[in-house]
Amino acid sequence: MTDDDERDRLAQDLLRLSLPELVDVLQRVLPAHAERGTIVPSVLVLAEISWVSGGDSSSRELSIEGVAWPDRDYYDGGFGPEPALYEQGTCPVCQLDVTSTAKRAFCPQCGTLCQLT
Repeated sequence: MTDDDERDRLAQDLLRLSLPELVDVLQRVLPAHAERGTIVPSVLVLAEISWVSGGDSSSRELSIEGVAWPDRDYYDGGFGPEPALYEQGTCPVCQLDVTSTAKRAFCPQCGTLCQLT
């Protein structure tokens, strides 16, 4: 078990990463915490939540998209051409709305290759 100082050092290391690098590190960690064989299966994913406010708080539109893991083999080990989460789409299998740094990325929920725009 780690102590607070070790977790603080780890957090500082993660803060030094670019967004694509952070997504890559979390791809290596979050799926390991999935509980697929349980009565209520669950998967930990990274998500982007955004909202557009209208004239009042009741007209706020909320969007939640799972962060899809770039197809690093397709991008020769890279993270795709864009450094930010600009590519969006819907997983064709599980219908999760996803976003990624790459047009070709894997759904964080079911692992399906998604073609994003």
